[in-house]
Amino acid sequence: LLYKPVDRVTRSTLVLHDLLKHTPASHPDHPLLQDALRISQNFLSSINEEITPRRQSMTVKKGEVIVPAF
Repeated sequence: LLYKPVDRVTRSTLVLHDLLKHTPASHPDHPLLQDALRISQNFLSSINEEITPRRQSMTVKKGEVIVPAF
């Protein structure tokens, strides 16, 4: 359930990217679409930067044995 909002932003970013591709540069919404795309990409990048160190610390290499601490 916690992943749903991030997934929604990811899908919206893809839609913005496609919309920007099909919007002429002379259209008044073009700069606004560029700003919206930049903001959503920066948001997703910041989330990824926060998650990557945690993900790496939780990664188990092949053949490595984890001994639970009791």
